[in-house]
Amino acid sequence: MTGTSDSRHLRLPWTVRIAAFLFLFLGVAFGASVPFVLAYLERNGELPMTFWFRSMAGPVEQLGPETFTALGWTFVGVCAADVVAGVGLWRGRRWGARLGLATSPLALALGVGFDLPLILLGVPVRVALVLAGRRSLG
Repeated sequence: MTGTSDSRHLRLPWTVRIAAFLFLFLGVAFGASVPFVLAYLERNGELPMTFWFRSMAGPVEQLGPETFTALGWTFVGVCAADVVAGVGLWRGRRWGARLGLATSPLALALGVGFDLPLILLGVPVRVALVLAGRRSLG
């Protein structure tokens, strides 16, 4: 095989691989779970319990159910874009880094609003990893 994309794919630094994994993991985990939280809220008028705390019970909850739901679906959309960014990064594409860097402030703000510690930890780490490995992207 003589394609340059195959050889670049194999030489991606670990920083880009881990960043791609974090975009994919966080995007799929929250993008798939938030609709269930929103459905539970719609049915029962309260957030579901997860272990010893209410899911997504952060400052956004004080804004009322309509705003909470709208921001929840916004978060699902950001998560979908994060998955696309993760795929792009995994393939060594510069557009994946640009998309991921563009969605990260939104993901972080919504992570604060919904009080999601995994987002608050994962987003800064993935941004730092993308910035560290961005020169290797095509």
